[in-house]
Amino acid sequence: MIRRLVVVPPVPALLPRYASLTDPVADLRRSATFVVGAMTREAEEVSIVGDDPFAEPVGRALLDATGFAGRIGDDAEVVLAMANGSAKRGEKAPGHLDERAFEFDDVVDAALRSGDPRRLAALDPESGAELWASGIGVLRDLAPRLEGTWRVSVPYADAPYGVLWWVAAWVAD
Repeated sequence: MIRRLVVVPPVPALLPRYASLTDPVADLRRSATFVVGAMTREAEEVSIVGDDPFAEPVGRALLDATGFAGRIGDDAEVVLAMANGSAKRGEKAPGHLDERAFEFDDVVDAALRSGDPRRLAALDPESGAELWASGIGVLRDLAPRLEGTWRVSVPYADAPYGVLWWVAAWVAD
Protein backbone atom coordinates (compact mmCIF):
# COMPACT_ATOMS: atom_id res chain seq x y z
CA MET A 1 0.00 0.00 0.00
CA ILE A 2 1.25 3.47 -0.86
CA ARG A 3 1.63 5.89 2.08
CA ARG A 4 3.18 8.82 0.16
CA LEU A 5 2.86 9.79 -3.49
CA VAL A 6 4.91 12.50 -5.19
CA VAL A 7 4.04 13.65 -8.72
CA VAL A 8 6.83 15.40 -10.61
CA PRO A 9 7.23 15.94 -14.36
CA PRO A 10 9.91 13.96 -16.23
CA VAL A 11 11.48 17.15 -17.55
CA PRO A 12 14.95 16.57 -19.06
CA ALA A 13 15.99 20.06 -17.89
CA LEU A 14 15.87 18.69 -14.32
CA LEU A 15 18.84 16.45 -15.08
CA PRO A 16 22.15 17.83 -13.76
CA ARG A 17 23.78 17.62 -17.20
CA TYR A 18 21.33 20.23 -18.47
CA ALA A 19 22.02 22.70 -15.67
CA SER A 20 23.71 25.90 -16.76
CA LEU A 21 24.42 29.36 -15.42
CA THR A 22 20.80 30.29 -16.04
CA ASP A 23 18.46 27.51 -14.92
CA PRO A 24 15.44 27.49 -17.28
CA VAL A 25 13.36 25.56 -14.73
CA ALA A 26 14.64 27.05 -11.45
CA ASP A 27 11.23 27.29 -9.76
CA LEU A 28 10.28 23.77 -10.82
CA ARG A 29 13.66 22.42 -9.67
CA ARG A 30 13.38 24.08 -6.24
CA SER A 31 9.85 22.83 -5.72
CA ALA A 32 10.54 19.29 -6.95
CA THR A 33 13.73 18.92 -4.93
CA PHE A 34 12.09 20.23 -1.77
CA VAL A 35 9.01 18.02 -2.04
CA VAL A 36 10.93 14.89 -3.06
CA GLY A 37 13.31 15.47 -0.15
CA ALA A 38 10.53 15.99 2.36
CA MET A 39 8.54 12.99 1.18
CA THR A 40 11.48 10.56 1.08
CA ARG A 41 13.42 11.74 4.14
CA GLU A 42 12.53 8.75 6.32
CA ALA A 43 11.91 6.25 3.53
CA GLU A 44 14.03 3.13 3.18
CA GLU A 45 12.71 2.43 -0.32
CA VAL A 46 11.16 4.50 -3.11
CA SER A 47 9.51 3.38 -6.33
CA ILE A 48 9.93 5.50 -9.46
CA VAL A 49 7.12 5.02 -11.98
CA GLY A 50 6.48 6.67 -15.32
CA ASP A 51 6.01 5.99 -19.02
CA ASP A 52 8.38 8.66 -20.34
CA PRO A 53 11.99 7.72 -21.26
CA PHE A 54 13.22 10.43 -18.88
CA ALA A 55 11.11 9.20 -15.92
CA GLU A 56 13.76 6.98 -14.35
CA PRO A 57 16.78 9.27 -14.92
CA VAL A 58 14.94 12.37 -13.68
CA GLY A 59 13.53 10.52 -10.68
CA ARG A 60 16.99 9.24 -9.74
CA ALA A 61 18.53 12.70 -10.24
CA LEU A 62 15.96 14.25 -7.90
CA LEU A 63 16.56 11.56 -5.29
CA ASP A 64 20.33 12.10 -5.61
CA ALA A 65 19.86 15.87 -5.22
CA THR A 66 18.05 15.30 -1.93
CA GLY A 67 20.66 12.93 -0.54
CA PHE A 68 18.30 9.95 -0.53
CA ALA A 69 20.28 6.97 0.76
CA GLY A 70 17.64 4.24 0.52
CA ARG A 71 16.82 1.72 -2.17
CA ILE A 72 14.94 2.23 -5.39
CA GLY A 73 12.62 -0.70 -5.90
CA ASP A 74 9.12 -1.89 -6.69
CA ASP A 75 6.02 -1.71 -4.51
CA ALA A 76 7.48 0.78 -2.01
CA GLU A 77 5.26 2.79 0.34
CA VAL A 78 6.73 5.98 -1.18
CA VAL A 79 6.14 6.42 -4.90
CA LEU A 80 7.66 9.03 -7.17
CA ALA A 81 5.27 9.23 -10.14
CA MET A 82 6.69 11.01 -13.15
CA ALA A 83 3.83 12.71 -15.02
CA ASN A 84 2.98 15.95 -16.77
CA GLY A 85 -0.01 17.52 -18.46
CA SER A 86 -0.51 18.22 -22.12
CA ALA A 87 2.25 19.61 -24.31
CA LYS A 88 -0.21 21.41 -26.58
CA ARG A 89 -1.10 24.55 -24.65
CA GLY A 90 0.10 27.14 -27.16
CA GLU A 91 1.58 27.76 -30.59
CA LYS A 92 5.12 27.56 -29.16
CA ALA A 93 4.39 24.39 -27.18
CA PRO A 94 6.13 21.20 -28.36
CA GLY A 95 2.86 19.89 -29.82
CA HIS A 96 1.55 23.32 -30.86
CA LEU A 97 -1.94 24.44 -29.86
CA ASP A 98 -4.78 22.01 -29.29
CA GLU A 99 -7.77 23.59 -27.58
CA ARG A 100 -8.64 20.26 -25.91
CA ALA A 101 -5.46 20.55 -23.85
CA PHE A 102 -6.94 23.07 -21.44
CA GLU A 103 -9.96 21.00 -20.46
CA PHE A 104 -7.84 17.85 -20.21
CA ASP A 105 -5.31 19.58 -17.96
CA ASP A 106 -8.11 20.99 -15.79
CA VAL A 107 -9.39 17.45 -15.20
CA VAL A 108 -5.93 16.17 -14.27
CA ASP A 109 -5.31 19.21 -12.06
CA ALA A 110 -8.59 18.66 -10.20
CA ALA A 111 -7.76 14.98 -9.73
CA LEU A 112 -4.29 15.77 -8.35
CA ARG A 113 -5.67 18.38 -5.95
CA SER A 114 -8.63 16.27 -4.81
CA GLY A 115 -6.89 13.63 -2.73
CA ASP A 116 -9.48 11.24 -4.16
CA PRO A 117 -7.99 8.12 -5.79
CA ARG A 118 -11.24 7.59 -7.72
CA ARG A 119 -10.56 10.79 -9.63
CA LEU A 120 -7.10 9.54 -10.59
CA ALA A 121 -8.67 6.22 -11.64
CA ALA A 122 -11.00 8.13 -13.98
CA LEU A 123 -8.18 9.85 -15.92
CA ASP A 124 -8.09 9.14 -19.65
CA PRO A 125 -4.62 8.04 -20.81
CA GLU A 126 -5.72 7.87 -24.46
CA SER A 127 -6.59 11.57 -24.44
CA GLY A 128 -3.35 12.17 -22.60
CA ALA A 129 -1.39 10.43 -25.34
CA GLU A 130 -3.15 12.48 -28.02
CA LEU A 131 -2.25 15.67 -26.15
CA TRP A 132 1.34 14.59 -25.45
CA ALA A 133 0.84 14.23 -21.71
CA SER A 134 2.93 11.61 -19.93
CA GLY A 135 2.28 9.45 -16.91
CA ILE A 136 -1.52 9.75 -17.05
CA GLY A 137 -1.97 5.99 -17.33
CA VAL A 138 0.56 5.58 -14.51
CA LEU A 139 -1.50 7.84 -12.23
CA ARG A 140 -4.65 5.94 -13.16
CA ASP A 141 -2.98 2.61 -12.46
CA LEU A 142 -1.71 3.76 -9.05
CA ALA A 143 -5.22 4.65 -7.87
CA PRO A 144 -6.15 1.17 -6.53
CA ARG A 145 -3.06 1.29 -4.27
CA LEU A 146 -4.11 4.64 -2.75
CA GLU A 147 -6.43 3.61 0.06
CA GLY A 148 -7.93 5.80 2.75
CA THR A 149 -7.89 9.57 3.04
CA TRP A 150 -5.13 11.84 1.82
CA ARG A 151 -3.66 15.25 2.60
CA VAL A 152 -2.61 16.95 -0.62
CA SER A 153 -0.25 19.78 -1.45
CA VAL A 154 0.42 21.16 -4.94
CA PRO A 155 3.21 23.71 -4.49
CA TYR A 156 3.90 24.00 -8.21
CA ALA A 157 1.56 24.04 -11.21
CA ASP A 158 2.64 25.99 -14.27
CA ALA A 159 3.11 25.73 -18.03
CA PRO A 160 6.07 28.00 -18.80
CA TYR A 161 6.86 26.26 -22.10
CA GLY A 162 3.36 25.22 -23.13
CA VAL A 163 3.54 21.96 -21.13
CA LEU A 164 1.67 21.79 -17.82
CA TRP A 165 3.91 20.62 -14.99
CA TRP A 166 2.89 19.79 -11.45
CA VAL A 167 4.72 19.04 -8.24
CA ALA A 168 2.17 17.38 -6.01
CA ALA A 169 2.42 15.48 -2.74
CA TRP A 170 -0.16 13.06 -1.34
CA VAL A 171 0.31 11.89 2.25
CA ALA A 172 -1.93 9.20 3.74
CA ASP A 173 -3.76 10.23 6.91
